[in-house]
Amino acid sequence: MTILATNMMTNKFIYTLIALSGCMTIIEVLLNLQGKEISLSTQSTWSIVSFFLTILWVYYDANREDFDKPFDFGFLVYIFWPIALPWYLITTRGLKGVLIFLGFILIWLMPGLAGLIAYVYFA
Repeated sequence: MTILATNMMTNKFIYTLIALSGCMTIIEVLLNLQGKEISLSTQSTWSIVSFFLTILWVYYDANREDFDKPFDFGFLVYIFWPIALPWYLITTRGLKGVLIFLGFILIWLMPGLAGLIAYVYFA
């Protein structure tokens, strides 16, 4: 795969992840303003989809960064993502990688935090 195609793939994963996080945030806030909770199946689906989009982003980003990855890199990121994701980001980007990791954490937690804030302050 060429560098341009790999770059476009990584951007698509990030944009999709951000868009889904925004949609989940809106749904969570609207439901919490009504005093309702989001269903467990929706929360599970969000967790699984965001998890896989993040892993796919790491996999394709490693190709773009010419990262010397081991044979089973995708599997290792899948199994040990709490360790592998920060390690990969710090290895490839240095201190900027820590900020990117914090951005991923924010994307993952934003729906729940926004819903909690809406419930506590406005409901």
